[in-house]
Amino acid sequence: MSPGMRRLQLFEFNEISWLPAQLRVLITDYLVCLTRLTPAFFQRLPLLARAMRHASRQDQVVDLCSGSGGAWHQLADRLDRMFPHAVEIVLTDLYPDCHHQHLLNAHPKLRFHPEAIDATQPSHRLDGLQTLFNAFHQFPPEQARQVLGRAVENQQPIAVMELLQRRWTMLPLVLLTPLMVLILTPFIRPLSSWRLAMTYLLPLAPLLITWDTLVSWLRCYTPEELMTMARSLDAPHYHWEAGSYWYRWTPVTYLVGYPVPDQPGHEAGLKTETTVAISAIEPADADAGPVAPRPGR
Repeated sequence: MSPGMRRLQLFEFNEISWLPAQLRVLITDYLVCLTRLTPAFFQRLPLLARAMRHASRQDQVVDLCSGSGGAWHQLADRLDRMFPHAVEIVLTDLYPDCHHQHLLNAHPKLRFHPEAIDATQPSHRLDGLQTLFNAFHQFPPEQARQVLGRAVENQQPIAVMELLQRRWTMLPLVLLTPLMVLILTPFIRPLSSWRLAMTYLLPLAPLLITWDTLVSWLRCYTPEELMTMARSLDAPHYHWEAGSYWYRWTPVTYLVGYPVPDQPGHEAGLKTETTVAISAIEPADADAGPVAPRPGR
């Protein structure tokens, strides 16, 4: 990160409660389409699987701030094949996206949770690996720390993944957002006359999406900031890894933490700073590797 590029806590249209659902879906559907186009998150899927093995429920992932389910449309089947048992992805949100409920329920591994879930409140408990894809940057530092603390209090692993890096090298990608919206809109499903009108006749969709992309970039946490946040929690029994990488043309920033049993051979919190130094500069894996089908399928 450039020394002069500090984090700014601005607003995004997609998180405003009074934004009409017809406008919100213009943003969330685009994000789903964009996420499906890149396999960048595959590069850390083995790390997510490792964290999941430390959950009280190893058959369930709880995706927080899901929106339209984004990354899990791609990742669910591949993660499922990494375990000898079936894995279910529970999609939750503070503003549940009922517009996509029928599409989400059509995927055998995804389950829509109809009740509002606040990612900062430990009382809203669903056990399993807790994940946030392209959402953690929306929280100001104190609330972001509460999200991590919620997982620690419930003794669940947590993974934060963002298709973002707060670096000046991302600026060209941000400036290309209006063009990307125009190019990708025909590939968004469901494709409606409303979306086409709001994209090509009255370009409201490019405007909303470009603003949210710009603000997301300015709000994204760096690996060092994520690790500082994690270390501030009273969780010496947790192992944390944070880093960033580019996969082809896609930037990724991540933080993963999970409880480690107090047994010989298991290492927890004291090793995390070294992990940051390595992960923050290491390239993405060349290939996430083949996934063998589960016996008996």
